[in-house]
Amino acid sequence: MVRPYMVKVKGVDDLVNVAVAAQVLLVHRASVHSKSILFVPFPSYDSLAIYYCEAEGAFNGKYFLFNRFTGDVQVSESYVNDSKFVVVPIVDVVEQELLPKKFTEKYKKKTKKKKPRSSSSPPTPSETP
Repeated sequence: MVRPYMVKVKGVDDLVNVAVAAQVLLVHRASVHSKSILFVPFPSYDSLAIYYCEAEGAFNGKYFLFNRFTGDVQVSESYVNDSKFVVVPIVDVVEQELLPKKFTEKYKKKTKKKKPRSSSSPPTPSETP
C-alpha cells in the first residue's frame, strides 16, 4: 500500500468541515497515550489523504453536529434529529493499520533518563554513611 498523505488541520471545526465537504460523514477517534487523534481518511487519486487533528486528553462526545445555516460545530453525546444539523458520528478505533506507525510513535511518552552525576559533586545525604 502507498504511504498516505498526512494533513494536519488546525482543529475540530476544520476537520468537521473537511468531512462535510468531502461527504465522508464519519470521524475516527484513536487514543494514543494522553492524546486523542481525530481523523478522516479520504481517497486521493491512487493514494489516501488522512486529515487529522489532536485533542489533549480524552475527547468526549459521540457526534459532531454541523449547523447547516451558521457553520458552527458542536459536540453531542446523543443523536440529534434536526434538519438544521448534519450529524457526523465519531467512531472509537480500537485497532487500526491505517495510520502509519511512524506517525503514532511520535505520541509515545518519552521517558526521562537520569543524568549521571559527575564525580566532583558532593554526595547527597542518602549516599553518606
